[in-house]
This record gives sequence, C-alpha cells and structure tokens, in this order.
Amino acid sequence: MPFDALVTTTSPRTLSEALEDRGIVPVSPEVLATHKRAQLEKFGPSVSYRLQAPPPIALVASGLIAGAITAAIKGLALPSTPSAFGVGLAWMFLTVLVAASGLVRLRACSRWEERWIPAMSLDGLGVPESIGATARLLHREVRGSSLILGELVREEVVLDPYLLLALGDEQACLGVWDGTQIIYRANPS
Repeated sequence: MPFDALVTTTSPRTLSEALEDRGIVPVSPEVLATHKRAQLEKFGPSVSYRLQAPPPIALVASGLIAGAITAAIKGLALPSTPSAFGVGLAWMFLTVLVAASGLVRLRACSRWEERWIPAMSLDGLGVPESIGATARLLHREVRGSSLILGELVREEVVLDPYLLLALGDEQACLGVWDGTQIIYRANPS
C-alpha cells in the first residue's frame, strides 16, 4: 500500500542510540562522580562549623578566666571595683566586635541537589549555549527523556552545576560548568 509508511509506528529511540547516531560521547559517570566528590571536599564545612559547641564554651570559659585573672591581680577585692568592671566590659565588647565583624565564619556543609527542568528554561538557568544546544537537540530526538540539573548548594550559593539527560534507567551527562567556564562537556566522537 502506498500509505503504509505513514501509519507505521517507529519504536522509541533509546538514549544510547541517539548519542551514537549523533556521535556524541557524554561525560563519563566516573568523571562526574570524581568531580562531585572533589567539589564536596573543596567546599566542605569549616572546622568551626563542624565543632559548633566548643566556640561558645571557649568564650564563656575565657570570660571566667579573665575575671579570675582580674580578681587575682586585685587581691580578691570587691568585684564592683572599676578595673574589674572595666575588664569585663572590655571583654564583652571585644567578643561582640569579633562576632559582628565576621572574623569568625561558620561555613556550612555543601550538598548536591538534582531537579527536573524543562528544555525551554536552559538559557534562563545559566546553562552554557554549547551544552544547552546539545541538550535541546537530544531532548527533542529522544521522546520521553527528561533533563536533570544538578547543583552543588552551600547555604544559598550554587556551585558547579551539571546537566543530565535521562530516559528510564539511562543517564548521560552533557556537561559541567562553573559560571561561564565549561569544566566538562559531551564531545563529538
């Protein structure tokens, strides 16, 4: 029949087939896993964040020690003497000044977060054009596929995002970038 070609259904393409047909070699899962581990180590929590209880204890203890030293110098005079009051006030002022100035910073833990995104929003999310073009092309060709944006988040800052194309159990990393700098990218073979 002349119209048989119009009504035949084609089997859905797999992600592997689409990559192979286009000659695209994705970023290997091992490279992505190594990068993710390295970034977690690089942007891990500060020592003071991991040990949050000791700094307040140390401040209270240092205040008590300052009071004891002042009392020893004055020969255990009445605590209402101007010098003991002045040392205590100066210590409290210094503690507040150090805390408010940001000299002691508590850097929180970093974590990887992944979320599904529509292909049309790639430009608005800061995906580099070369990675975004490959993602849009493959997303159109592989019906049922989804795009996953992974981001390293520390507090509210997003670091080193990556983009995955997923279909069922298959995933292909299309790129990793930092701002405008592309770190890894799916390359033509």
